[in-house]
Amino acid sequence: MSRTLKKKKHWSNKVVECAVSWGNLGDFGSVVEVLGGAEVGQFPYLGQMKLDVLVCHVGKLPYYGDVLLEVNGTPVSGLTNRDTLAVIRHFREPIRLKTVKPGKVLNTDLRHYLSLQFQKGSLDHKLQQIIRDNLYLRTIPCTTRLPREGEVPGVDYNFISVGDFRILEESGLLLESGTYDGNYYGTPKPPAEPNLVQPDLVDQVLFDEDYGGEVPRKRTTSVSKMDRKDSAVPEEEDDDERPPLVNGLPEHKEGADWRKPVPSYTQSSSTMDFRTWSSLPRDDSLEPLPLNWEMAYTETGMVYFIDHNTKTTTWLDPRLAKKAKPPEKCEDGELPYGWEEIDDPQYGTYYETAISPLITDYTT
Repeated sequence: MSRTLKKKKHWSNKVVECAVSWGNLGDFGSVVEVLGGAEVGQFPYLGQMKLDVLVCHVGKLPYYGDVLLEVNGTPVSGLTNRDTLAVIRHFREPIRLKTVKPGKVLNTDLRHYLSLQFQKGSLDHKLQQIIRDNLYLRTIPCTTRLPREGEVPGVDYNFISVGDFRILEESGLLLESGTYDGNYYGTPKPPAEPNLVQPDLVDQVLFDEDYGGEVPRKRTTSVSKMDRKDSAVPEEEDDDERPPLVNGLPEHKEGADWRKPVPSYTQSSSTMDFRTWSSLPRDDSLEPLPLNWEMAYTETGMVYFIDHNTKTTTWLDPRLAKKAKPPEKCEDGELPYGWEEIDDPQYGTYYETAISPLITDYTT
């Protein structure tokens, strides 16, 4: 029997728009977590929501983890978290939100999206230019070429040596990098807070009708044309059913994410939020993590751990391993450290371990 191939949808077909209000109960950020930001290499995206407070007047409420593209028609991709919140505060409620479900092409990873090469004039190419315009509100692109006539160092570009450029690139401080006409170009991450002497550009530029003209576009020409290491656009996947939100967070079965691959170090350094979310349970009785270990969170709020010595990631808390009993000393019904009981309607009850098969080399 032949199988009909389903054409993959572009992410723009998954964009959701809505108009929401929250009854003047504080600012929007107190009702909906706005996470990410260009300073951490991410698109702005939505976290936990107070669903009992939010009122959706038009459209459909966004989902936990959805990428925030626009607020009242103003693009926020490429803005810092601070500037994104400033844009939101600029408007009175109800406000219009444009969001999209993360996919393989467009997700919370800003560096990934900027690394892709799109056809000039396409929706993605235009969004990349918007991102750069927003980035250049708070950061200055760098290049290894010499200044041209009329260019001002520190205004048009930061002109640096090849050695300094490689240091920036290897330290993860560049959101994008590549070569054009034999020279290196890059876009550094903006600071979380603007320089004290830097004017507040949000009101002046984002809401200026002339914004997006030739002046801000000037610096993006070489950057947008440069050759990148990873420029192949991945194929978008089909939509999957998403679990209902419970208290503004995705509902998931206990332990279900243990059977998924642990996020790699590349993901951990560029697409994950390393803040401790107040909505997640914590065991304060545990000692601090060893110096070589780091705790991180996936986009769905699952905790995982990074070992910088062995360059691996795992779902298991290394502090619990010290307290673990050997199997022979476990009481009846007590599982050894790292083991989980699975009740499957098809295969019955079985046991899985998360100790070795789900540890991921974080250099891949």
